[in-house]
Amino acid sequence: MTDPLFGRYRDAELSVLEQDAVRWLDGFYQLEHLFAAREWAIMLTDGTASEALKFAALLHDAERFFPGGPSDTPRSSFDDADYLFRHSTRSADIVGDWLAKRPEGVDLAFARRVRALILRHEIGGDPEEDIMQAADSLAFLSTFDWLVVDWVRKGHYDIAGARAKLDWMLARIRVPAALRLALPIYARTVAALEDPRGMTVDLALRRRQAGSLSYLTGLAAAVV
Repeated sequence: MTDPLFGRYRDAELSVLEQDAVRWLDGFYQLEHLFAAREWAIMLTDGTASEALKFAALLHDAERFFPGGPSDTPRSSFDDADYLFRHSTRSADIVGDWLAKRPEGVDLAFARRVRALILRHEIGGDPEEDIMQAADSLAFLSTFDWLVVDWVRKGHYDIAGARAKLDWMLARIRVPAALRLALPIYARTVAALEDPRGMTVDLALRRRQAGSLSYLTGLAAAVV
């Protein structure tokens, strides 16, 4: 059976800057989620997403690839302001530093807007920042059914604790069109979570696939 994830983003039409960015994050288990967030941002804007929005969606969780940040399985509530601030600020700082070191230089207005969007990806703000937040939620709900099950199997959370994350990702969506799209995806992900032993995929392999740039773009069929 063909895996629908294999080559899922081969036609993502990334800019040169975005191509370099995903190579930088190759091996990050959230890479699929980041591709999906960019895709949702484009969809929610009917194809008119700004370059800054597309780039911010693609990089918004970058800090979790680098040791030293807040845990991605926090013991506080998922809407804890201190946690959200630390995560968003660290991502914005890391991405901003990467952009600043680009040898060809990056437009300052673009870099500032990318930073603002990443800082706001958890809480929303102006209309574009609300799209950023909604794209993140949709991407989480549509790509991380395996992750919330993995949380339960590894004992990070019980089912109710993991569902709280799904509930939060749905409840925070402010964009009506995004909420309509999210509701059936949320229902499917909750159903998978509530029967965590029913998911038969190899979760360790699924994590590696989700972080493999070559697998996601169809350049290599095998992930070891």
